Amino acid sequence: MELNIASVEIEPKRHTFGHIARRFGEDRPASRYEESMYDSQPTENFHYRPQWEPEFEIYDKNRTKIKMNDWYDLLDPRKFHYMSYVSTRASQNAANEQSFEFVEKRGLVNFIKKDNLQKVYDFLTPLRHYEYGANMNNLAIVDRVYGTAMMSACLFQAEDRIGMAQHITKTILLLGDNDVSKLDAGKDAWLNCPNWQGLRKAVEDSFVEKDPIRLFVKQNVVFDAFVIPLMINEFSKELAQNDEMTVSMLNEFIVSWYEETVKWLDSVIKVMVKESDENRDLLTTWVKEDIEIIENAMEPLSTFSNNPKELISSVKAELIARLKSCGINL
Repeated sequence: MELNIASVEIEPKRHTFGHIARRFGEDRPASRYEESMYDSQPTENFHYRPQWEPEFEIYDKNRTKIKMNDWYDLLDPRKFHYMSYVSTRASQNAANEQSFEFVEKRGLVNFIKKDNLQKVYDFLTPLRHYEYGANMNNLAIVDRVYGTAMMSACLFQAEDRIGMAQHITKTILLLGDNDVSKLDAGKDAWLNCPNWQGLRKAVEDSFVEKDPIRLFVKQNVVFDAFVIPLMINEFSKELAQNDEMTVSMLNEFIVSWYEETVKWLDSVIKVMVKESDENRDLLTTWVKEDIEIIENAMEPLSTFSNNPKELISSVKAELIARLKSCGINL
């Protein structure tokens, strides 16, 4: 007996979900990112207003002074939704694990000069607490910002920051032969060392900021543009000049992560600036205020270099150039 099964092609009635079709039409297939981002946030039929802020709805555009005609214009150029984000970070972490295994297997820690090692403990360990502060700030943005596009990207950013705190912790434990007292000393420096108090104050003052976009600019755009290039990138270069490359290898994960993150930050700022002159003026004012705060805070922390003021000026110039390309002229 012979059985022939013919294939039948069934033409779908539509190519995408209703919320995408209402934006782009029935015939436009959507990516996974678009399906998960666009119009996912509820806009009506809320149960009650938050009792702690009855002047706002649970999701309310008026929580920020920035105005957007469509908050879903603030898309992530990385197109991160849950699956793409997790798979990307997993592959990056696998490569990072190889660096740690290589350092440990070859015993490279034993070749680090004691003065270089002490510099790492002094200048890198307290950054665990800065990263945890950045995690808290991004979670605050998630809680208050409008639109799934910004909300999801900032949630991924928050998870990245707790990951960076863990990465620094792992680095210090590797270099210190799992001596947890090094971590305790870093916490004590964050709380009590005069050099760290400017940065600590800047971070803790940001915890009370209610405007989510104001906080986004403060933490992710301005503060990070000083702290990460100075305390990670430039610090690694300083160690390299003193014949120390192992720490640079371990820090490369943070450097490459920040280069990727900047693309998202600049894209968001550029769209906000193009939206209106009011947005541009407001963002310019915020950036100027935050640059002054973080510039003063970073001066005592740049003493690992013989030219701390020159380093800070170069980092500031890089941020100004970035913002100029986004439409903000300082």
